[in-house]
Amino acid sequence: MMQAPRAPRAVNYKLTDRKIQGLKPKTKPYAVTDGCGLHLEVATSGSKVWRYAYMTAGKRGKVSIGAYPGIGITQARDEHRRLIALIAKGIDPMRQRKLDAIEATASKAQEQTFKDFGEIWVSQELASVTDRTRKQAVRWLANDVYPAIGALPLGEVHASDVRDLLESLRNTPTKATVVQSVLERIFKYAAQKLLITVNPATAMQGLVKRPKSVSYRPLAVVEIAPFVQSVRTCNAHIRTRLAVELLLLTVVRKDNVCKARWEHIDLDSKTWTIPGRTVGGNGFMKMPYPHTVYLTKQAVGILQQAKQLSGNSDWVFPTVSRLSEPMAECTINHLFSRLKADGSCPVDFAPHGLRSTFSTLANEEGIAPDVVETILAHHEKNAVRAAYNRAQYAKPATTALQWYSDRIDSIVKGASIHQLR
Repeated sequence: MMQAPRAPRAVNYKLTDRKIQGLKPKTKPYAVTDGCGLHLEVATSGSKVWRYAYMTAGKRGKVSIGAYPGIGITQARDEHRRLIALIAKGIDPMRQRKLDAIEATASKAQEQTFKDFGEIWVSQELASVTDRTRKQAVRWLANDVYPAIGALPLGEVHASDVRDLLESLRNTPTKATVVQSVLERIFKYAAQKLLITVNPATAMQGLVKRPKSVSYRPLAVVEIAPFVQSVRTCNAHIRTRLAVELLLLTVVRKDNVCKARWEHIDLDSKTWTIPGRTVGGNGFMKMPYPHTVYLTKQAVGILQQAKQLSGNSDWVFPTVSRLSEPMAECTINHLFSRLKADGSCPVDFAPHGLRSTFSTLANEEGIAPDVVETILAHHEKNAVRAAYNRAQYAKPATTALQWYSDRIDSIVKGASIHQLR
């Protein structure tokens, strides 16, 4: 059976102001006891500091009370008796002091608004992410979060506030789940800084169900020719039309084409090396790994036209108004919307469906799945196998892409389609 903590006993203190003032510095620091662990340490400089040496749970500890004469005898002994009372309750004074300091810091930090702390989180935690990721988070915070809970003190944001915010976004479930994730990350960061102990967003995970992802449908063979011919003849800007054709033939992601840089393209070796995810987002991939695109003769022809149109721009497809800025992804979206409006493109078809079109045709042709996955830059999780695939499948990937470009040409021209050798 555990024994109850002993009540603090009376202490016969020894020091007086006269004795303390008579203490002179020595070649080494020394201590003069006042009683029951309370003592005055005299430094070689002559400064004097009150300290309390104690033992709790079989461990020795020492805590500073303050410098003399700023902390006089009466104050030092009052604090000493308070510390003895803590030990009698089984509380380690040093640990309690540390917790008190954390609590004081947290209490002050919790008074700042959630918006102020959210901006700190953006500047510190999103400094190394891409521009695109950062801008998305900032937009969600500014448009959806701050108007609802931005003015609340950080320490007063309750799970019910998060719930009400997410309920208001129920008609946009994808946004609601992303906003919940951002909130959870912000409060987790606050917890890691020891500013809060409860994450009010964690309990709201799954409150709004995210719809199941829908695979982008490919173009059917009979839809390919009308689509390509419409892209080539519509009244969109020629750079936009070329960008869509390159998207079709290289089967990369839309942002890769929009942010393609000439420095990454070698027309002589017919390669386009897309860098991995980079801070700034200039030509980055969805995956944080570099990817080599093997350019077909048709893709090279498109890039040669783009070179003449881009002038001295670093971008393969700069905006119409400024050569110093890359084409926006919405530009391609607008072209697709235009084609859907005039019936040249299926209403349920999206730019990403061009990747599905290649995958469908390639798999139907019997091209090895690993080659298809390599071309689509679907990263192999096994690092050794991923490196092997990149080297092993360079030649078959080049052959497969050229077959695909030739097949697109054959479909558009209405000619017979030759099988891949």
